[in-house]
Amino acid sequence: MLKTPLKTYLLAATAAAAIAAPLSAHAAGYALKEQSVSGQGTSFAGVTAGGNGDLSAMFFNPAALGMVKNFEFVQTVTGIIPTSRVESASATRVTGSRISGTASPGDIAQDAVLPSGYIGYAVTPDLNVGLSMNGPWGLVTDYGDNWVGRYHGIRSDLRTYNFTPTISYRVHPTLTLGAGLQIQYAKAKLSSAIDAGLLANPALAGRLDTLVDLQGDAWGLGATAGLMYEPMKGTRVGLSYRSAVKHKLKGDADFSGPAATAATFRDQSISAKLVTPDSANFGVYHELTDRWSIMGDVQWTNWSKFYELNVDFQTLANSITDERWKDTWFVSLGTAYKVTDALTVRGGIAFDQGSVGTEHRTPRIPEQDRYWLSIGAGYKVTEWLQLDAAYSHVFVRDAEVALRDTGTGTNRGRGNLNVKYENSIDIIGVQARLTF
Repeated sequence: MLKTPLKTYLLAATAAAAIAAPLSAHAAGYALKEQSVSGQGTSFAGVTAGGNGDLSAMFFNPAALGMVKNFEFVQTVTGIIPTSRVESASATRVTGSRISGTASPGDIAQDAVLPSGYIGYAVTPDLNVGLSMNGPWGLVTDYGDNWVGRYHGIRSDLRTYNFTPTISYRVHPTLTLGAGLQIQYAKAKLSSAIDAGLLANPALAGRLDTLVDLQGDAWGLGATAGLMYEPMKGTRVGLSYRSAVKHKLKGDADFSGPAATAATFRDQSISAKLVTPDSANFGVYHELTDRWSIMGDVQWTNWSKFYELNVDFQTLANSITDERWKDTWFVSLGTAYKVTDALTVRGGIAFDQGSVGTEHRTPRIPEQDRYWLSIGAGYKVTEWLQLDAAYSHVFVRDAEVALRDTGTGTNRGRGNLNVKYENSIDIIGVQARLTF
């Protein structure tokens, strides 16, 4: 049995790592799927059914907590290397004049390190309790202050930290139920420029640019629930649901620009609504032999909740950006093979559907359909320690932004913007699993 001081240390270390992590969007929308390195090795195929064989499956299905026999601790660290390079960009005002600035800001995505941690304990043979700590949603893009699309967005930074106390109970030898409470903290920072000259007098277009930095944070609550069914030895089916979490972000708007705009654009408080979407997962795991297994997963995400980005200013009119995202599907297939009793190798492929079409895509999140190719391995060092590693290359379709300023509506004053991107992602993860 693990001594209590070491349990406390592991919990504190995991929480500290999760809070310290920078984030980068690299799954559909602003989702961060990399919450399990053992699961990453199969492109997350079978994780909802516990196909990766460890507690990190609890993020995808709280019923996976029921697989813990005594005490288990899992820590993952994933390095994410996204590339979103602007191939070409041009912008014009509604008056027809060209918007000056940098047309080639380069790679606007930022590398990131994403940790996650899990602790589970079997209170009785049927009742388990646990805690997971994750960053499930995140986004960082940065173009620089002087790029041609600055009126639509410059820097976007969203970070979330999710703490999920979880419980599972085996109601029948073949059926385990699980549920958890999501305690989520969200922090957002957005910056852009305002063509204050154009709004005052078309003859002054581009001469009175004012930068605005928005930042706000909030806590929100949600839930997660799932089941795991084992109709026969070596075959498992998992089903889970993760609820939306509603946030009322509150913070400040800081303006910087020429003295002529200071009276209108004053620093002030702001608020905005953020709803992280709900999702449903279905997974299957099946052992063909005592060494070879196959698995699959399907996930639906309710991105259509993200219809607009609406920032409420204290003294100015609301700033509204049309988003109009659509619901998406993630489908993956994978396999694992036990080379020896200690060594397991994995592989998997996946399709990750993009959440927004060209007509509504903004430079803040220039995402597109993704295709995953992953490999991984797990090695049991001792009876109580297992190490896992995984590598994924994500092929991302080239994305385009084509926004129009008609002189009215939400893009008024932001200009017509056309951008083409070349995208790809490399993901490297390592994981340690302790069991006692």
